[in-house]
Amino acid sequence: MHFPSLPQSIKLLDQFSMKPKGFTLLETILTVAILGSIFLFSAYGLTALQRSFAGQAVDREVINALSTAARRARMGVQGSNWGVYIPYDNNTRTSTTMILFSGPTYATRTIAYDQIYTINDDAKFVTVDFSGAATNTSSDHEIVFASHTGTTTQYGSIAMEWYGQTRTITIDSDGFALRTPL
Repeated sequence: MHFPSLPQSIKLLDQFSMKPKGFTLLETILTVAILGSIFLFSAYGLTALQRSFAGQAVDREVINALSTAARRARMGVQGSNWGVYIPYDNNTRTSTTMILFSGPTYATRTIAYDQIYTINDDAKFVTVDFSGAATNTSSDHEIVFASHTGTTTQYGSIAMEWYGQTRTITIDSDGFALRTPL
């Protein structure tokens, strides 16, 4: 085995060190393309995740209003029934608010106790059925819970759509609201 002499070794090292240093244009373009692709997929995933969380927030706000009304009725607050009125538009099926009220109906409520909940108007109330065991014959904009028991004869469900995802909130006759699927 033959090894180069010291001056030849230095000469060989100088040849290697004289090569230009840095990235080629092709390497730079490939790196930018890969990073751009990663960014685009991440942005799409983040947008979908944000929409999902926002949809869950709308669900929680509806469930919170329903649960608060049922709880106040069970506790006998103001010695009155409590309910929730959802003033959604029958054509667009959207609403920006829900009203928690005290009284036997929304029309005969005690306005001083109204509490307004806001809802994102991108959520659509696809179906609202508070008919209980009877056939749905009303516009179903309100549900009322009985004083001291929290029960309701207007049990049923609300199907809401949020950016193509449909979720259902079910209210049972005992006044408990649950979102499905969980």
